[in-house]
Amino acid sequence: MKRFTSIILAVAFILAIFVSAPQVSSAAKYNQNIAANPLGLIFGVLNVTYEQQIQPKNSFTVSGSYYSYSTDWAAGTIGGSYRFYLMQEDKRAIEGFSFGPLAQIAFWSYNGSSASAYKGGTVFYIGAESAYKWVFAKNFSVEPIFSLFFPLNQVSGLSGFQSYGLGVNLGYAW
Repeated sequence: MKRFTSIILAVAFILAIFVSAPQVSSAAKYNQNIAANPLGLIFGVLNVTYEQQIQPKNSFTVSGSYYSYSTDWAAGTIGGSYRFYLMQEDKRAIEGFSFGPLAQIAFWSYNGSSASAYKGGTVFYIGAESAYKWVFAKNFSVEPIFSLFFPLNQVSGLSGFQSYGLGVNLGYAW
């Protein structure tokens, strides 16, 4: 519970800083963004996301992550999402509120005791995400994001993995 409270406080702090910033760049012509979640590093997660506008109010993302979950489990993931930007008026598709489905494949490995029967495996996840992206002067982007993951299969011995993600992506839009 302490970890969840720390995440909420960190996200609130970052939002407070950037919501009050007056230099939002809404007139720029950009349709791509690359971002990483520095808050995840506190919890052993390295995440990078690339987003490409495909229609005036839709985009597609491709993401890759590395999880270091406990001392025994680690995973590399690749995934994607389709984002809908339905609640905006005059903005580009990669700015403002978005939501949509996501899919992810995680390749888990077990690095614990060799006496254990656990070996790792592949887990397929589906879910949904919602985010709000601001693009500031010089195309700097800030995006608080919340994701829910539902595993379609299980890996023996992997328990307690959280099925949600909460973070703030910092990146560059062009």
